[in-house]
Amino acid sequence: METDEAIYLRYVQTDDEADLEALLIRHREGLLLFLLGFVRSEEDAEELLMDTFAKLAADKPPFDPRRPGSFKSWLYTIARRNALMRIRKRRIETVSLDENVLSEAELPDMTLLKAERNRKLYQAMRSIKAEYRTALYLLFMEDMPHADIARVMRISIRQVYNLLERGKKSLKKELERMGMTDAQY
Repeated sequence: METDEAIYLRYVQTDDEADLEALLIRHREGLLLFLLGFVRSEEDAEELLMDTFAKLAADKPPFDPRRPGSFKSWLYTIARRNALMRIRKRRIETVSLDENVLSEAELPDMTLLKAERNRKLYQAMRSIKAEYRTALYLLFMEDMPHADIARVMRISIRQVYNLLERGKKSLKKELERMGMTDAQY
């Protein structure tokens, strides 16, 4: 399987929209969930996702594979910046740190959420602080290394470790409160 970096660099050189579409297909689901952490609705998250890929298509921002960080962390950083810029400009309702935003009807239709255990996990994730949720999501769902998480969140690696440790403890406590006594990390 061809790497994301190779696909993007080829896209920059050839303008082949199939390359950009391949990247969109690979990262769509993960980016949507990530962007939902910033905005209240799936429609806004979808729009931000498309804005992110429109930026790649129009501006072709430079990605240097020799610099530290993966293509995925670079892409998520662009998406995060777009989300924050949109929030500032349009005053989209942002996700409060303590507020449970999504109702059961608004949850993304995903395989991970079908089982009861995963629904509880997702519900517990929604109830922890947004910064914990973001760090845990990037680590476990997107399999990003700590250094890439630090770049996406614009914090130090030490802060990433602290957020992950506190986030795991907070998530475990929430899962235990919900009756899941076998919650481990």
